[in-house]
Amino acid sequence: MLVQMISDPDACIGSAECVALDPEAVRLDEYGIAEMILSEIEEERAKALCEVCPVGALSIAPHA
Repeated sequence: MLVQMISDPDACIGSAECVALDPEAVRLDEYGIAEMILSEIEEERAKALCEVCPVGALSIAPHA
């Protein structure tokens, strides 16, 4: 199942753990803040990204 990810720019500390895990899905912007490259990704992939973030800046968007 595909889900949407949310990146909280106020929480992100730019550790880049997410980029190291999945550089095709997320990158750091010019300010060193995580931003999603893909609008939707597989749920398991999204969960892994959420788990690797040390400050919880990544989350899965609630279903509409």
